[in-house]
Amino acid sequence: MNQTINIGIASLFERQESLRKVLNSLTNHADNIYVVLNYGGQEAPDWINGYDNVMWTMGDNVRGANSKFTMAEHSKGYFFGCDDDLVYPDGYVAYMKTGVDKYNGIVSLHGKKYLSPVGDFRKYAGNYRCLNTVSEDVHVNVIGSGCCAFHTDRLKISLSDFKKKNMSDLYLSKIATEQGVPMVVLKHDINYLSYLPQIDTIWRSITNFDERTEVLKSFVK
Repeated sequence: MNQTINIGIASLFERQESLRKVLNSLTNHADNIYVVLNYGGQEAPDWINGYDNVMWTMGDNVRGANSKFTMAEHSKGYFFGCDDDLVYPDGYVAYMKTGVDKYNGIVSLHGKKYLSPVGDFRKYAGNYRCLNTVSEDVHVNVIGSGCCAFHTDRLKISLSDFKKKNMSDLYLSKIATEQGVPMVVLKHDINYLSYLPQIDTIWRSITNFDERTEVLKSFVK
């Protein structure tokens, strides 16, 4: 089985310094880091060319955070979805890789559990957050994409699978469910990941709850 470590990140222009800290935390633990700079025409920072294993492309932010999976279908080995506002500790990649092998599925430090029938995206049975303590491994039906990992032999995804902007958790979970791939949040302590505070975040701007509920209903049966 291919052991290559591939990481995908999407980032915004106003998060340049945040992205730099994220890359510094990951660069020594990965073979390839693919960064989509959703800058909408703004220039890339000069410092990003200082990493031997970072390959970046410019984006227009049409797909938003989904862009982190741009290279997933072209990668062989382990693929990690990471965010530009989380600093990942030493040992993170190895820990997640062990989880992928153990469960033969997709693992994360963040996820939710919904009961069927689904009534509302905002009403879940369990919420397992990457910045809080999760005391034991738990199977979920919605996986967090910003701190996730899987092997490309087990989960086959394409950027075209992500139909709506900034709904990567839901579409990633839908794909995994349809392919029969287990989703597991791994146990971890509070502040295992370090959060870099941002003025604007996806979660603060969510208004399309009905749309998210319909996507959720399509795979949580």
